[in-house]
Amino acid sequence: MKIWKNYIFNLLVLSLVSCLLVWLTDKYILTNEFFIRNGQSLSGKPEQEAQTYQLIQKYIYLSAVAYLMLRVFTVSLILYTALYLSEVAVPYKKILSGVTLAEFIFLVPAIIKITRFYLIGSGFTLSEWQAYYAFSILSLLENVPADWQYAAQTINLFECIYWFLLATVVHKTANINFDTSIRIVVRSYLPALLIWICLLTFLTIIYFPANS
Repeated sequence: MKIWKNYIFNLLVLSLVSCLLVWLTDKYILTNEFFIRNGQSLSGKPEQEAQTYQLIQKYIYLSAVAYLMLRVFTVSLILYTALYLSEVAVPYKKILSGVTLAEFIFLVPAIIKITRFYLIGSGFTLSEWQAYYAFSILSLLENVPADWQYAAQTINLFECIYWFLLATVVHKTANINFDTSIRIVVRSYLPALLIWICLLTFLTIIYFPANS
Protein backbone atom coordinates (compact mmCIF):
# COMPACT_ATOMS: atom_id res chain seq x y z
CA MET A 1 0.00 0.00 0.00
CA LYS A 2 1.23 3.45 -0.90
CA ILE A 3 0.36 4.83 2.55
CA TRP A 4 3.10 2.71 4.15
CA LYS A 5 5.70 4.61 2.12
CA ASN A 6 4.91 7.72 4.18
CA TYR A 7 7.52 7.79 6.95
CA ILE A 8 5.41 10.13 9.10
CA PHE A 9 2.52 7.67 9.04
CA ASN A 10 4.91 4.80 9.81
CA LEU A 11 6.39 6.65 12.79
CA LEU A 12 2.96 7.58 14.10
CA VAL A 13 1.67 4.01 13.95
CA LEU A 14 4.86 2.63 15.48
CA SER A 15 4.74 5.18 18.31
CA LEU A 16 1.07 4.54 19.02
CA VAL A 17 1.50 0.77 19.11
CA SER A 18 4.56 1.13 21.35
CA CYS A 19 2.60 3.36 23.74
CA LEU A 20 -0.25 0.84 23.70
CA LEU A 21 2.14 -1.91 24.76
CA VAL A 22 3.52 0.32 27.53
CA TRP A 23 -0.06 0.99 28.67
CA LEU A 24 -0.86 -2.74 28.70
CA THR A 25 2.27 -3.38 30.74
CA ASP A 26 1.36 -0.69 33.29
CA LYS A 27 -2.27 -1.80 33.37
CA TYR A 28 -1.81 -5.55 33.76
CA ILE A 29 1.83 -6.33 34.62
CA LEU A 30 3.92 -3.66 36.39
CA THR A 31 1.09 -2.16 38.37
CA ASN A 32 1.32 -0.17 41.58
CA GLU A 33 0.11 -3.27 43.44
CA PHE A 34 2.90 -5.31 41.84
CA PHE A 35 5.61 -3.06 43.27
CA ILE A 36 3.97 -3.03 46.71
CA ARG A 37 3.57 -6.83 46.65
CA ASN A 38 7.25 -7.25 45.82
CA GLY A 39 8.31 -4.89 48.58
CA GLN A 40 9.55 -2.24 46.16
CA SER A 41 7.86 0.96 47.18
CA LEU A 42 8.06 3.74 44.62
CA SER A 43 7.89 6.73 46.93
CA GLY A 44 8.60 5.31 50.35
CA LYS A 45 5.32 6.82 51.59
CA PRO A 46 2.15 4.69 51.23
CA GLU A 47 -0.11 7.74 50.86
CA GLN A 48 1.95 8.97 47.87
CA GLU A 49 2.28 5.67 45.99
CA ALA A 50 -0.56 6.26 43.52
CA GLN A 51 0.59 9.80 42.70
CA THR A 52 4.20 8.68 42.27
CA TYR A 53 3.13 5.79 40.05
CA GLN A 54 1.14 8.09 37.76
CA LEU A 55 4.10 10.48 37.47
CA ILE A 56 6.45 7.64 36.57
CA GLN A 57 4.01 6.42 33.91
CA LYS A 58 4.13 9.80 32.15
CA TYR A 59 7.91 9.69 31.98
CA ILE A 60 7.81 6.10 30.70
CA TYR A 61 5.61 7.10 27.76
CA LEU A 62 7.82 10.08 26.92
CA SER A 63 11.04 8.11 27.21
CA ALA A 64 9.65 5.24 25.12
CA VAL A 65 8.70 7.55 22.25
CA ALA A 66 11.93 9.56 22.54
CA TYR A 67 14.09 6.42 22.44
CA LEU A 68 12.11 5.07 19.50
CA MET A 69 12.55 8.29 17.51
CA LEU A 70 16.25 8.48 18.36
CA ARG A 71 16.83 4.90 17.27
CA VAL A 72 14.91 5.22 13.99
CA PHE A 73 16.55 8.49 12.94
CA THR A 74 20.02 7.34 14.00
CA VAL A 75 19.85 3.99 12.21
CA SER A 76 18.51 5.74 9.11
CA LEU A 77 21.37 8.23 9.25
CA ILE A 78 23.92 5.42 9.62
CA LEU A 79 22.61 3.63 6.53
CA TYR A 80 22.31 6.89 4.60
CA THR A 81 25.94 7.75 5.42
CA ALA A 82 27.12 4.25 4.50
CA LEU A 83 25.39 4.49 1.12
CA TYR A 84 26.76 7.99 0.57
CA LEU A 85 30.30 6.77 1.23
CA SER A 86 29.62 3.95 -1.21
CA GLU A 87 28.69 6.59 -3.77
CA VAL A 88 25.05 5.50 -3.88
CA ALA A 89 22.57 8.37 -3.84
CA VAL A 90 19.35 7.59 -1.95
CA PRO A 91 16.92 10.12 -0.42
CA TYR A 92 17.09 10.06 3.38
CA LYS A 93 13.29 9.98 3.62
CA LYS A 94 13.12 6.71 1.69
CA ILE A 95 15.61 5.09 4.05
CA LEU A 96 13.77 6.53 7.06
CA SER A 97 10.48 5.06 5.86
CA GLY A 98 12.03 1.63 5.35
CA VAL A 99 13.85 1.62 8.69
CA THR A 100 10.63 2.57 10.47
CA LEU A 101 8.87 -0.42 8.92
CA ALA A 102 11.77 -2.66 9.97
CA GLU A 103 11.37 -1.44 13.57
CA PHE A 104 7.97 -3.14 13.77
CA ILE A 105 9.79 -6.45 14.25
CA PHE A 106 10.68 -5.42 17.81
CA LEU A 107 6.99 -5.22 18.71
CA VAL A 108 6.82 -9.01 18.45
CA PRO A 109 9.10 -9.82 21.45
CA ALA A 110 7.33 -7.09 23.45
CA ILE A 111 3.97 -8.73 22.78
CA ILE A 112 5.39 -12.15 23.65
CA LYS A 113 6.78 -10.79 26.93
CA ILE A 114 3.54 -9.10 27.98
CA THR A 115 1.50 -12.19 27.11
CA ARG A 116 3.85 -14.53 28.95
CA PHE A 117 3.88 -12.58 32.20
CA TYR A 118 0.15 -11.88 32.03
CA LEU A 119 -0.48 -15.62 31.87
CA ILE A 120 1.94 -16.24 34.75
CA GLY A 121 -0.03 -13.86 36.94
CA SER A 122 1.53 -12.41 40.08
CA GLY A 123 4.07 -15.16 40.63
CA PHE A 124 7.16 -13.34 39.36
CA THR A 125 9.58 -10.66 40.48
CA LEU A 126 10.83 -7.45 38.88
CA SER A 127 14.23 -9.09 38.30
CA GLU A 128 12.57 -11.91 36.35
CA TRP A 129 10.68 -9.36 34.26
CA GLN A 130 13.86 -7.43 33.48
CA ALA A 131 15.84 -10.57 32.70
CA TYR A 132 13.39 -11.90 30.11
CA TYR A 133 13.64 -11.19 26.40
CA ALA A 134 12.12 -13.73 24.02
CA PHE A 135 14.64 -15.85 22.12
CA SER A 136 17.65 -14.02 23.56
CA ILE A 137 20.84 -15.15 25.26
CA LEU A 138 19.66 -13.36 28.41
CA SER A 139 16.60 -15.60 28.70
CA LEU A 140 18.76 -18.73 28.47
CA LEU A 141 21.29 -17.79 31.15
CA GLU A 142 20.90 -17.43 34.91
CA ASN A 143 22.45 -14.84 37.22
CA VAL A 144 23.78 -12.63 34.43
CA PRO A 145 25.69 -9.66 35.93
CA ALA A 146 23.98 -6.30 35.43
CA ASP A 147 26.76 -5.01 33.20
CA TRP A 148 26.25 -7.90 30.77
CA GLN A 149 22.46 -7.97 30.75
CA TYR A 150 21.92 -5.50 27.93
CA ALA A 151 24.49 -7.23 25.71
CA ALA A 152 22.92 -10.63 26.38
CA GLN A 153 19.48 -9.19 25.73
CA THR A 154 20.55 -7.60 22.44
CA ILE A 155 21.78 -10.93 21.07
CA ASN A 156 18.40 -12.32 20.08
CA LEU A 157 16.50 -13.75 17.15
CA PHE A 158 14.60 -10.55 16.40
CA GLU A 159 17.77 -8.45 16.27
CA CYS A 160 19.17 -10.85 13.66
CA ILE A 161 15.95 -10.60 11.65
CA TYR A 162 16.26 -6.82 11.93
CA TRP A 163 19.67 -6.95 10.24
CA PHE A 164 18.17 -8.70 7.23
CA LEU A 165 15.26 -6.25 7.19
CA LEU A 166 17.74 -3.37 7.10
CA ALA A 167 19.55 -5.09 4.25
CA THR A 168 16.21 -5.36 2.46
CA VAL A 169 15.66 -1.63 2.98
CA VAL A 170 19.07 -0.89 1.44
CA HIS A 171 18.40 -3.36 -1.37
CA LYS A 172 15.02 -1.83 -2.26
CA THR A 173 15.85 1.85 -1.82
CA ALA A 174 19.32 1.82 -3.38
CA ASN A 175 18.48 -0.75 -6.06
CA ILE A 176 21.63 -2.79 -5.40
CA ASN A 177 21.97 -6.56 -4.99
CA PHE A 178 21.16 -8.14 -1.64
CA ASP A 179 24.69 -9.39 -0.94
CA THR A 180 26.04 -5.86 -1.23
CA SER A 181 23.21 -4.62 0.98
CA ILE A 182 24.13 -7.16 3.67
CA ARG A 183 27.75 -6.02 3.58
CA ILE A 184 26.71 -2.38 3.97
CA VAL A 185 24.63 -3.24 7.03
CA VAL A 186 27.44 -5.34 8.54
CA ARG A 187 29.99 -2.57 8.00
CA SER A 188 27.82 0.28 9.27
CA TYR A 189 24.98 -0.74 11.58
CA LEU A 190 26.74 -3.56 13.45
CA PRO A 191 29.77 -1.48 14.53
CA ALA A 192 27.39 1.26 15.68
CA LEU A 193 25.39 -1.32 17.65
CA LEU A 194 28.58 -2.64 19.25
CA ILE A 195 29.59 0.88 20.30
CA TRP A 196 26.13 1.45 21.77
CA ILE A 197 26.31 -1.81 23.76
CA CYS A 198 29.78 -0.94 25.07
CA LEU A 199 28.58 2.54 26.07
CA LEU A 200 25.61 1.22 28.05
CA THR A 201 27.78 -1.46 29.64
CA PHE A 202 30.30 1.19 30.70
CA LEU A 203 27.55 3.41 32.14
CA THR A 204 26.10 0.44 34.03
CA ILE A 205 29.45 -0.28 35.63
CA ILE A 206 29.95 3.38 36.54
CA TYR A 207 26.48 4.09 37.98
CA PHE A 208 25.61 0.62 39.33
CA PRO A 209 28.92 -0.86 40.50
CA ALA A 210 27.26 -2.96 43.20
CA ASN A 211 25.30 -4.90 40.58
CA SER A 212 28.23 -5.54 38.24
